[in-house]
Amino acid sequence: MSTASMPKYRAVERQLRARIAGLDDGALLPTETEMCQEYSVSRITMRRAIEEIARDGLVTRHRGHGTKVNRPEPTTSENHVDQGEHFDSRFTGFFGQLTGFGHRVHSDVLEFGPVQANMAVSKALRVDPHSEVFHMSRRRYVDGNVHQLSRTWFVPGQFPGIEDEDFREQSLYGYLEREHGVSIAQQDLSVSLLVPSRDEARTLSISDRQPRLSLQITAYSADGGPFLYGESIFVSSDAHIFFTATGASPQR
Repeated sequence: MSTASMPKYRAVERQLRARIAGLDDGALLPTETEMCQEYSVSRITMRRAIEEIARDGLVTRHRGHGTKVNRPEPTTSENHVDQGEHFDSRFTGFFGQLTGFGHRVHSDVLEFGPVQANMAVSKALRVDPHSEVFHMSRRRYVDGNVHQLSRTWFVPGQFPGIEDEDFREQSLYGYLEREHGVSIAQQDLSVSLLVPSRDEARTLSISDRQPRLSLQITAYSADGGPFLYGESIFVSSDAHIFFTATGASPQR
């Protein structure tokens, strides 16, 4: 989704996040009045943007002392977010998993529209190579921190109206089930290591050239047909994928 099409406070929030990333812990932001003038927005819009960032713990607000950058220490408690995903017989998807554990998940939608299918996409979705498919690319955050780059492809016309949806703060799987009656009956998963391209590294703010965990998913509906193919690259160099396998009880 382009900056022009998103709510004003979201556009300001995105700019403030980028600004804060370059500041030291404890750095003082300009006053609301000064930032309203700088970003040409109302006080209500600026306050909403700051509230969203404060909710993620990136700034703290003190009456009479302004808004300060906060660099919380990484935690090792139960609130720590492992870089990875957990797959079992309950196909809740990334959004459902993390929000179910009490974390806040949101996304920057970087691309959303028709593209030509590459070989991996055409094989997974059973379409001709270079045929038109619909593609969505998202940079995904957990509790305000970049977590992964997620790309998803599906067949055009399969889900009418999906191009008008806002997937910054909602589950794609949840939307498909709610609006189109499509739920996951089976997933094919492939895990590998890859060195992100320069564009991918820039998107994820990765400065080294170390391999990252990459996950490929093909999702199938109850009729056995594939309806979605996805690829994710995780920010962390020590991400994990957790699997839980279940099956029928052995015959005695």
